[in-house]
Amino acid sequence: MRLFIIASLLLSVLLPVPAAAWDLVRQDPERDIRVYVRDVQKSSYKSFYAVTRFKTSLGAVVAVLSDVPAMPEWIARMRGVTLLRRSGDNELWVHASYRLPYPFLEREAVLYSTLKQDPQTRVVTITTRSVPGMVGTRKDRLRLINMHSIWKLTPEKNGIVRIEFWGEGEPGGYVPPLLFNYNLPDEPVQTLRNLRQMLVREKYQKQQLHYIREL
Repeated sequence: MRLFIIASLLLSVLLPVPAAAWDLVRQDPERDIRVYVRDVQKSSYKSFYAVTRFKTSLGAVVAVLSDVPAMPEWIARMRGVTLLRRSGDNELWVHASYRLPYPFLEREAVLYSTLKQDPQTRVVTITTRSVPGMVGTRKDRLRLINMHSIWKLTPEKNGIVRIEFWGEGEPGGYVPPLLFNYNLPDEPVQTLRNLRQMLVREKYQKQQLHYIREL
């Protein structure tokens, strides 16, 4: 039985650490996707790090990541999403719900995301964390209150973008850690596969975002 990991999205702010700290657990060589996991201090649930490379523009990737209505099309396990608030080009709040396999209840969360771009390296970082309030809770869903994620987009030579995705969080309620950790790598793999498919769509390829500077 597969279990979700919220992507999306997504994980205390995770910074890159020496490769020895991560264990490679899933690969998709055809799509150049690798997923690593590691233990989290004071938690029974592991965190993940996923990476791929794709020939595209920074603007195209950011356009997909910031297209709120389209998020359920590519973020693994996401059932629905509603934009709650947007502040300029670099802040947004959404309410997202996630499917889980029976007998687990659906999960939902209010997510706050910020976008930054380094003016010298052009690296784009999108950080997301769950926040309280804004939307009332429901009896048939569990609210996720401890989840964080980071997307890091690094432009490379020949029009390649390195896409990195870190994720960490508690699943809400009780989910056996063994089950959670076993299925954990599957969700970032599926999310990156779907993201790569989204990036070939013409609507994103033609996006020119005034707040994103290409290499």
